[in-house]
Parts: sequence; C-alpha cells; structure tokens
Amino acid sequence: MIRSRLRSLASPTSLAWFAAVAMASTASAQGSIGTQGFGYPVGGGSVRTNGTGGAFAEFDALTPTNPAALGGIARTVITAQAEPELRKLTVNGVSEKSTLQRVPLIMLIFPARRGVAVGLSATSFLDRTFSTTTTGSALIDGNTVPTTDQTDVRGAINDLRAGAGWQVSPRFRVGIAGHLYTGENRATRERTFADTLAFGSVLDSSRVTYFGTALSVGGEATLGKGFTAMASYRRGNEINARIRDTIVSKASAPTRTGVALRYDGIVGSVFALGMEQISWSDMASLGSATTTTTDAMNWHAGAEVAGPKFRGLPLLVRAGYARNELPFGTLGQVAKENRLTAGLGVPVAGEDASLDLSVQRANRTMSGSGFKESAWLLGIGIQIRPRN
Repeated sequence: MIRSRLRSLASPTSLAWFAAVAMASTASAQGSIGTQGFGYPVGGGSVRTNGTGGAFAEFDALTPTNPAALGGIARTVITAQAEPELRKLTVNGVSEKSTLQRVPLIMLIFPARRGVAVGLSATSFLDRTFSTTTTGSALIDGNTVPTTDQTDVRGAINDLRAGAGWQVSPRFRVGIAGHLYTGENRATRERTFADTLAFGSVLDSSRVTYFGTALSVGGEATLGKGFTAMASYRRGNEINARIRDTIVSKASAPTRTGVALRYDGIVGSVFALGMEQISWSDMASLGSATTTTTDAMNWHAGAEVAGPKFRGLPLLVRAGYARNELPFGTLGQVAKENRLTAGLGVPVAGEDASLDLSVQRANRTMSGSGFKESAWLLGIGIQIRPRN
C-alpha cells in the first residue's frame, strides 16, 4: 500500500505544484512550443481568413475581430468549423509527434434594420492541451523506488463575443462588441511504481478556472480606386484565475490593436495586408514567475481570386503568409511562428451554402533553445445562409 509520506492533493505543496502546471510550464515538459504558458493563440479566424494568412481578419464578417465587418450583412449566416493540428517538435535531433482536435469557431449573424447586423460567436482564444511522461524515483521507508509520472493538462480560454455593426453609408462602417473570456485548465498527475505488487498508483488532480471581459470597437472606410482601410481596438478588462472558489491571481485581458488595407479593384480578386499588436504582457501577473510573456507584433498578407466555376459560381482560391510572435515562453525565451497558407471556397448550394477549406504550414522556434516545431493546421468550415 502507499505510505503516508506520499502527500495528497490537499497539501499546500501539491496545490502549488498543480497551480504552476495549470498556469505555466516549460516547452520540454509540454512537448510543444505553441502551448506554453496559457496556451496557443488560436486567433479565432474563419477558414477563409486562415487561408489568407490572417490578412482578411479585419473585414471578414465571419472572423470575430473587427465588429464593423458585421455592418450591412443582409442575410442570416450560420457557420461552424473544425481545425485539427498535426504537430512535430524536434529537440537535438529527437522528434515527438502529436495531434490536436479543435472546433475553434461557431458563429451566428443576423441582420437588423438600416444596415445594422448583430453577431454572436464562440471562439478559442488560447488552447492548452498536452501530455507528458517522466521517470524518476521516490524515497519510501529508506528505499529508493523507481517511479513513472504521467501528467495530462486539458484546457482552454474561450472568447464569447456579442457584437453589432452598422453600415453608415456605402463607404463607411462602424461596430462595437463585448467579450467574455471563460475557460479552465484541468491538470492530473498519476504516479506509478515499478513494483506494482508492493505499491499502488497515486492520482492527483487540479482545476483552474478563468473569467474576464473586454470591449472592442472598429471601423472601415473606403478610400477610392479599390482601396479600403480598416482598424479595430480591443480593450481588456480584469481576468482572474481561481482554484475552487479562491482567486489565486488577477491580471488584464490583453489589449489588441489591428489595422489592414484591402484592394479589390480587380474584378474577382481581393488582396490585403494586415498588422496587429497584442499586449500579452497584460496577462503576466496571472501566471507563474517562470513564464515569459511577450507582446506580439504580427504581420499578415493574403489574396483571394476567382477560379473556375462550380455549379454556376466561381471557386475562390486563396493564399497567404503570416509572421507571428507567440505570447508565452520560459525563462526569457521568446517563441515565434511563420505560416504559409492556402485555401479554397466551394459553393455548395448557390448563395445559400458554401464550404471553405484551408491548409496552413507553421514553423515555430524559440530563442536560446534547440527547440524547433512544425505543424500542419487543416481547416474545414461550413456556411449556411437561410433565406430571410
């Protein structure tokens, strides 16, 4: 049987250990560069936006980034998507593969009156899921016993947004939205012993929950000759972390500023450049002291062109590039990501339904380390536009 020297989860030491795991860990323990700290910034982009490297985020109504993009929508839109990720981490020539399943976006848009439309969405803000196995030993009654520890963390912070956009005129749109951030991280650790006849296993678990809010505003203005400028701003309010009913840390949801320029002066084509700055350091006090929180400056470029017709409507062919700074590292290390993207928009039922596909090739590195990570992110989304 297990001796009393093995502490239970109720002890302060175990609570501190699990709080640290649930809020921040090293890349080597997690087997991933992208899911350090509070997790990977999924971005909340639609499949269309992801296929263009994120460059369409400021004006794509199905991407809950700039609420002004909702303005002027004349039909109800229902959309949902899935985005599995196939990831490989390489450390000093040794590789580890993993697969993640995500449903990063569900959205409903419905028109109101006089150019106003309302959008409700649920997106993945930060995704943090990993497993790791380590070996070691424990001293029990003066004897050293080999052990194996299996740690599993399943968690995410989600962004629930309610927004409204108004098309003031054919050349100008504005919007406003409120955000609710909620989610949890569940951490479990199971210790097993080599001598299973003498010792049983130990299973501890912990749950950290998050709650916060933010407000975003945006605008879009047509400049002429096919050019349109967009901008949005999100102001984060307090976000807190709780273990059971106790607030263990507080911070602010990250402030974000984004701008983009679109050119659609060529019939059937759209080109865009975008930039965003996200103050992830606003969240620094929410996590562990070992976590490095970096403000990100992200750049995006993408295009969409009309291809051959399918069922009387053109296929939409997309491509893009993104250069991102990831928010979380460890001990002063900074993580970065480059992405090459492509996508396809397929009309399924005329203007009533369409299918979007995307593929993204991401390469991630972390300064001051031998970590390199590559990933394929595959996206599939369906849009349904019922007749009003």
